[in-house]
Amino acid sequence: MFMRVPFAMLAVTVVWSTPVQAVDNIRYVSTSGNNANTCTLSAPCRSLQRGINVTPANGELRILDSGDYGPTAAIARSVTITGNGHTVILGNPMTINQANATVVLRGLTLDGQRTVLHGINIVNAAKVHIEQSVIHHFTGQGIRATAAGVDVFVLDSISRDNGSDGLLIGAETSRLTIDNSRFENNSGGGIDVGGGIATIHRSIASGNATHGIAAVDNSVTVTLTSSVTAQNGSTGIFVVSGSTLAMESSLAHGNGDGLFVANGSTARISNSTFTNNTTGINNGGTVETRQNNTVRGNTTNVVGALTPLGAL
Repeated sequence: MFMRVPFAMLAVTVVWSTPVQAVDNIRYVSTSGNNANTCTLSAPCRSLQRGINVTPANGELRILDSGDYGPTAAIARSVTITGNGHTVILGNPMTINQANATVVLRGLTLDGQRTVLHGINIVNAAKVHIEQSVIHHFTGQGIRATAAGVDVFVLDSISRDNGSDGLLIGAETSRLTIDNSRFENNSGGGIDVGGGIATIHRSIASGNATHGIAAVDNSVTVTLTSSVTAQNGSTGIFVVSGSTLAMESSLAHGNGDGLFVANGSTARISNSTFTNNTTGINNGGTVETRQNNTVRGNTTNVVGALTPLGAL
């Protein structure tokens, strides 16, 4: 006689098998751990480097509490490091140096204590995702990416109070994507794009000593949408010779120059506001405007000729 097996019984087998496989790739570190341990939840390791070394490729390392996690954090494989909001103190920069690696840094608060050079140092990688993290109190850049061909994604994060730039990306073949992030009170610039392509959306660069956002090398392309550059020491947005800026629905307020466009560079602006700057738009190159921008209330509104564009 045919016996029908209830569907619910079959479903239980599927539901319980998947989490067991996932847990095998997770390791843990804690300030109360021991590096002789196996880095499991019940027996966490002590240093971040030990945890990185034993985490399987494409696995995840979870940080259980705040504190000093040793002198180094050298990442040489694809891995996810989850901080759960805890503060991590290291003796050296967190360094990523592995071609073709995909690294995710999530929920970290990295504190350089004004003694460590950089927060996150990307020497070589394929993709680096920085999510829901705070990088502060480093003597150099908060985030530094000099790798050729790397994609850097920064989401819901803050880089502030660093001794140089909040973020520097420096290779011509690199790509940078920033969304809903802040770069504040750094002793250099907020965001320096020294090469490649950058897309910046819903973000703030404020109170930095030099500029908020800068294309600092030729052949750089920056797309800036729904963002704010405010109260920066010299320039809100700086575009060096040979680079291109597309700016949409953004604000430059209270800077030296709201927008500075060097000779040989091009900026295309639409639906943006420049106010309370020393100079609203300082144009030595080409500025194409949709004529829906607001340039008012600056000490000098415009220097140089603008190129008006009508609606399509």
